[in-house]
Formats: sequence, C-alpha cells, structure tokens
Amino acid sequence: MDIKLNIPTKIHNKYTYLLNRFKNLEWSGPAWYRVKTDKDGFPNEWKIVHFHPLNLGSHAATEWEAKDLATILKETYALMPSLKKAYIGLIHSHNTMGAFLSTTDTNTIQDMAPEEGFYGSLVVASAGKALYAFGFGYKDQYKVRHCFEADESDINILIPGLKPLNEWVSEADLIEKNKPVPIYGQQTSLLNGVKNEWNKTPEKSVPIDTLSNSPVAFFKKRDELLSKLSATQKKKTEFILNKWDAAEMSDIECERQLELVKLSSTQISILMNWNLETDNFGYNYGGNYGY
Repeated sequence: MDIKLNIPTKIHNKYTYLLNRFKNLEWSGPAWYRVKTDKDGFPNEWKIVHFHPLNLGSHAATEWEAKDLATILKETYALMPSLKKAYIGLIHSHNTMGAFLSTTDTNTIQDMAPEEGFYGSLVVASAGKALYAFGFGYKDQYKVRHCFEADESDINILIPGLKPLNEWVSEADLIEKNKPVPIYGQQTSLLNGVKNEWNKTPEKSVPIDTLSNSPVAFFKKRDELLSKLSATQKKKTEFILNKWDAAEMSDIECERQLELVKLSSTQISILMNWNLETDNFGYNYGGNYGY
C-alpha cells in the first residue's frame, strides 16, 4: 500500500536550516500532521503542517520531557488554534547518519499510537543513504498497536530553497542554550513521560488551505515589495500574510484581505507567490477523520 507524505517548502526550509546548523547533533520536537484517508478510514496521504524543535541532543540521541511539551502546546495553540484539529506527532533528525526508522523509533511510534486516529513520525537527515523516513502508528479494532512505514519514494518535497526565518533562529538558539550534558548509553525512547500529553484525539476536522511557498527568490521579491508600502499598509499586510502562512486563512480570504489594504493584483500575486508552483495539492487535509 502506498502511503504518501507531502512536505511544504516552508517546512522543508525550516528543518534544512536546523540540519545545516547542527550538522553532528540530533534534534527533535513535536510535529503536526493533516491526514487524507481512504473509504475505510485508513490514512493514505499525509501532510506535515508545522513543527517546533524542542531538544538538541547528542550525535546519536535526543529526547525531551512532558513539561517542555506542555509549554510548547500551550504557546503553539494560542498562536495557531487550527492545529488543534491536526494530529500531533514527532519529527527528529539523524544528522549525517541517513534517515531511517530505528528500533527506538518504531517502538516509540507503536507506544504513542492513540486510541483513535494516528501518530506520525518523520526522520530527516543531511546526508546518508536516505534523507527522509516516515512512519505512523495506530491501533486496530482489537487495540493491537502497529507501525506502518512509508517508502522514501512516496515522500514529496516541493521547490527546495532556504532562507531561515527569525523564529527558526530563535528556536535553534534556545535548544542550543538548553542542551543537556550528554549521558552516554543506550537510548530507550525519544520521549520521556509525554504520552498522556500527546494521546488526545484531535477535534473534528475542518478544511484548511495550504501554507505559503517560500523559495529564496520569492522572499527577496516579497521583502522588496513590503519595503515600498506605507507603514500602515506594511503592518496590515504582514499580519494578513502571517495568518495565511500559519494556515489560519484561505487563499481566497487572504486575497480579499489584501485587496482591502489597497494592494494591486500584481502586488498580491507577488506576495502570495502565484507565479511559482505552490504546495496546494488541490484538496484540503483533515485531522480526525479524513479532510
């Protein structure tokens, strides 16, 4: 069975920045996924819509505490309430070892399988035989835990390009500052007491539109355009674009709001990146049951 994972350019850019910054260390954090299901309710297409690096570990291991996750969840849902309707899972790096689901990874995926729904886990790497690996956990009708691994060929990334946002730099600075003293030994779990915080069935899904596309050339055009706006126009425009980037505003609503700011169709086209291939696959993704 083919299980596809779609990674928007903005997500790709963010984890690429972290991989380049921490070349020899593993990092990890919670990730949020939208899921498309088949007629039987089994997921056949995933999309990662957000993640937050929470821990910087050693060359071979990374883990974090429940209290850290609780803080991030509170802050993230306050800024992006639509993520409450997505499935929460995991993302972590394998630096230069190559991406694969280790025994620790598959055990974590199975252990974190929720009573209803799914738990996704993405592994990324800067070098090695594979650069991405993805799997998800679930419980069948008999409450037996399973881990399903996707083929690397079914992981789809759109228009790579990298310009780190200030928030990425701040998040990386924080986990670097809080990096614990390494304890050498066998890793038993990526997570440390976070199961109760995590295994909560997401709220019933409502459609959302995709995140914006952001190649380097596009950022330059957007910055140049914003610099030419009046202070009031710029403030309103950035507020609208931030909500659109966070998937809290549809393309149509974003366009309408930008028109109210008195922007021309050409300016809107540049700001919304219409001249480049977008990461909209022609349908919306959901959290709990389909999309």
